Amino acid sequence: MHFGAEKEGQSMQPRIFHLFVGILIGMAMTTPAMAAEFEITPFAGYTAGGEFTNASTGNTLSFDETSSYGIMLDFRQAGDADAWIEVYLSRQQTKLKADQGLFTGNPLLDVNVEYYHIGGTYGQATGKIRPFVVGTFGATHMVPKQEGLDSETKFSLSLGGGVKMYLTEHVGIRLDARWFGTLFNGSGGVFCSNGACLVTVQGDVLSQFTANAGIILAF
Repeated sequence: MHFGAEKEGQSMQPRIFHLFVGILIGMAMTTPAMAAEFEITPFAGYTAGGEFTNASTGNTLSFDETSSYGIMLDFRQAGDADAWIEVYLSRQQTKLKADQGLFTGNPLLDVNVEYYHIGGTYGQATGKIRPFVVGTFGATHMVPKQEGLDSETKFSLSLGGGVKMYLTEHVGIRLDARWFGTLFNGSGGVFCSNGACLVTVQGDVLSQFTANAGIILAF
């Protein structure tokens, strides 16, 4: 993983994230009802995992377990009441730390871990309680909060499941849990600046696990 971003680029990240979310919501709200219905689900979650080995030192590095947040946009597929197309956006503000046996070292740096995914869900189409499975793919964008380090974007995918519980026709509660796998293809430097890297990654997949709870707004 290589993170790095100039101060100005880092300050732009939240604005870009929120602008992207706003555009997607606007697109959803202006989509004709036609055969496809849609749902907007802002959510809060808890994300754990994110561990890899520093090939240079042999130390294990990991992200802190912290809260996360984001939004899900779901569009019912025409002709299949059980299937939905989903856009998933989330952000975790965490710290990268080195595991030194019984002790955890001081944080190397603060990092925002963002997921920009698209995929789908499949599950029960009727009733007030509707279980489902979900799979998505897209990009993991990791932004170090330290001047001079570059941000890193990698391909990732997710698998999971959950349940939707509808209180009314237009409002419900959504609970889900997911595994995210970010691909690193063996080894390489991350957290780099001007060719010098803070970490040399050993391993193919960075795994994280998240549990989310959100409010469904159905249209």
